[in-house]
Amino acid sequence: MAGSANHLFLFDVDSVLVEALGYLKALQDTVAHFSRQMGAGDHPLTEVEARTFEACGLTSEWDSGAACVGLLLVERLRQEPDLPVSSCWPETVSYLGAHPRPVPRPDYEALAIRAGARLDDETTPAQAARAVLLELVEESAGLERQRAPIAALLDALLGHTHDFYRAPVTRYLQHLVIGSDLIPQTYGVAPDLESPPYLVRYDRPLLTPASRSRLGESVASGRVGATLYTARPSLPPVEAGGPAVGFSPEAEAARSLVGLEGLPLIGEGKMRWLASEENEDLERLVKPSPVQGLAAIGAARSGQEASALQAALGLYRDDRLLPPLASLGASTVHVFEDTVGGLAAVERAVARLRAAGQPVATCPYGIVVDGPKAVAMAERGVPTYPSINEAVATALDRVR
Repeated sequence: MAGSANHLFLFDVDSVLVEALGYLKALQDTVAHFSRQMGAGDHPLTEVEARTFEACGLTSEWDSGAACVGLLLVERLRQEPDLPVSSCWPETVSYLGAHPRPVPRPDYEALAIRAGARLDDETTPAQAARAVLLELVEESAGLERQRAPIAALLDALLGHTHDFYRAPVTRYLQHLVIGSDLIPQTYGVAPDLESPPYLVRYDRPLLTPASRSRLGESVASGRVGATLYTARPSLPPVEAGGPAVGFSPEAEAARSLVGLEGLPLIGEGKMRWLASEENEDLERLVKPSPVQGLAAIGAARSGQEASALQAALGLYRDDRLLPPLASLGASTVHVFEDTVGGLAAVERAVARLRAAGQPVATCPYGIVVDGPKAVAMAERGVPTYPSINEAVATALDRVR
C-alpha cells in the first residue's frame, strides 16, 4: 500500500533490524589475516574499535577493513623505513611476510576519528581514510622518501573498496561473509579459500514478531510506507531482471531473517546497478551520500526500487524532480539508524527535497545503548532507544 502514505519509515539493517555479528567477526578475522600476512603480528579490531568506525561514518566493512589494513601497512613500514617497497600489493605483502617484524598495536580508533572528520558529500569513506594514511606517511621519519610507492599500495587497498575483483581486503572478507560455497555463483570465480558463511552462522534478528506484525498492518493499511536502507551488498532492483553476477544478496538475507520480504530494499547492489546504468562512480552514490537516502525515500513512497533510484540521481545530479519523489507532498521521513552517518545521509536527502519544493520533514530514531555511537547520537541531539522494537512502537503511536 506504499504510494499514498505520508509517513515513510527507513530502516537501516545492521545493529538495527539485525545483530550483525557475522560482519563484525568477518571484519576482525580479515584484519587479523592481513596483519599476519604482513608479518606485523595478530592485530584484529575490538568490537569497540569496529563500532567507532561506524559511529564516525565508515559504516561499510569494505571501507573500514581496508583502512585498518592500510594502517597496519604504514605501521609495519615505520618499523623499517628503509625496506625496499614495491608499488605492487602482492609483491609487498609477500616480501613483508618473508621478513616478519611485529608492530605495536595500531590506533584504529584514531584513524576512524580522523577519517570521519573528512567526510562530506564529495569525499567517500575510502578517500578519507587514504588521505589520513598519507598524512601519517608524511609525518613518519624516513617514510616520506617512499611516498610514491606507498601511495600506490594505498590505492590498491582503498581505491576500489566496492569492487570484489580489484579490492584485496573486500575479496577476502566476502569469502567469510557469504561463505566460500557461494563465491562461484555470486562472483563467477573459484574460491580462494574455504570458509563457512559468517552471516548464517552469527547473525541474529532484533525485530520481534510482534513489532513486525504491527508494522506490517500499518503498511498494509496505507498509513505507512517503508523500506530497508543499507550499505549491505544486495541484488539489483527487482524491476531490472537479468543476470546478477557480482551482486551478493546479503541485504536480502537480512530482510528474510526478520520477515520483511514484502518491503522494498535499497542496498549497495541497487546503487551499483544505478552507477552502471548511469556511468556514475558507485562510491559517490552510497550512504553517506544523499543519493541512497533519496532512493530509500522514493522506494518507501512507491514500493518501487528502479524508479526511486532513477529519481534520486535525477534530483541529485540534474536537479530534476521525478516520480516518485515529485509526489511526496507534506511527508515525514522516520529514519531508524544506529550511526549518525546514516542519519546525515537522510538529512541531506531531505534538504535536497525541501530545496526542490517538497515539504518533507525528518524524525530520527537512534538505535543505540552506549559506547561511541551513543555519544555521537547525543552530540546531535538524536533521541535514542535500546532496541528497534521500542523505536517502532513510538513511531507507530505517532502516526495513528
